[in-house]
Amino acid sequence: MPPLPPHLILVLVASSILAGALAALAILIATQGSDHADAKSDHATDGQNADDLSALQAGLGQGADLGTGLIQTLTKTFAQLSVGIAIFDKDSRLILYNPALMDLSSLPLEILSRRPRLFDFFDQLRVQGILPEPRDYGKWRDQFAQLGTNSVDMIEELWSLSSGLTYRVTAQAFRNGSMSLMIEDISNELSATRGIRARVRQNESILNSIDEPLCVFSGTGHLSFSNRAFKERWGNHETRKIGRLRDAIGQWQLDTTATPQWNKLAAYSEQLENRNEWSFDTAFHDGDSYSVRVNPVTGGGTMLRFHQQAPDNSLFETAHSRLQVDSTRSIFATDGTAI
Repeated sequence: MPPLPPHLILVLVASSILAGALAALAILIATQGSDHADAKSDHATDGQNADDLSALQAGLGQGADLGTGLIQTLTKTFAQLSVGIAIFDKDSRLILYNPALMDLSSLPLEILSRRPRLFDFFDQLRVQGILPEPRDYGKWRDQFAQLGTNSVDMIEELWSLSSGLTYRVTAQAFRNGSMSLMIEDISNELSATRGIRARVRQNESILNSIDEPLCVFSGTGHLSFSNRAFKERWGNHETRKIGRLRDAIGQWQLDTTATPQWNKLAAYSEQLENRNEWSFDTAFHDGDSYSVRVNPVTGGGTMLRFHQQAPDNSLFETAHSRLQVDSTRSIFATDGTAI
């Protein structure tokens, strides 16, 4: 399986950062009021006078203003994101959402402004056709309500919609009982990934149709591709032994007659500049002779193509021609008559 494309890796990293920011935002919203009340209660029971309580309230007011300012900053930031964000409090009631959630969920402002509970939110998504129909809707919905009460505190799903879009939905529970829900349209990313994989399969099919053994080593020296002819020539067992270029060169040095170009190939693979195409001839002990063509590959890789050379029949042809000449000569007896 090919590695993930760079743009998908960036999406995953951004999602992780966003999840952390959501955690901070949810905790601020849920705890700001309770911390204020707890602090006043604790100091009142300690026999504080009116002046002390006034000073305390002023200090708490500054802290509340700081928390409110941070919430406003985060809220403005989330408003610019293309990821739909919904935050539910410990009572599973919607307390915060951004414009992208309205776009992705197709839920009107009238519904979201009523602060629906989590189950009602999912029911509305189901009505809008945004939620793919699970086998057991009730059981599926319950897992979100139980999020955070067991060992599972995050759920991540891919929703394939009838419209052809694909959403990645991530639910994250926090210790204070709140929960964030992120809805992200990854249709373009999936389409790009499918396109890349289709091109990779197409290229592999083309290379496998080549009769010559062919292999590609990456810039780090690992065998990244070998076509069908290569595997047929050396077999799966032998191919596993040459998973790295240096191992392959060592094995081929044992399997061939003296070929100093193998050492040149080892040095060539480590070069960063002046990597031009070149070739050399070598003969294997099993009788096969090859012209090995070395090509540089983007990213510091190296491609080897083994063109099998025809056996040298010059000696056989010379002997055969002499036999033909000798066969035209007559043999005479001692009396001079031809036999």
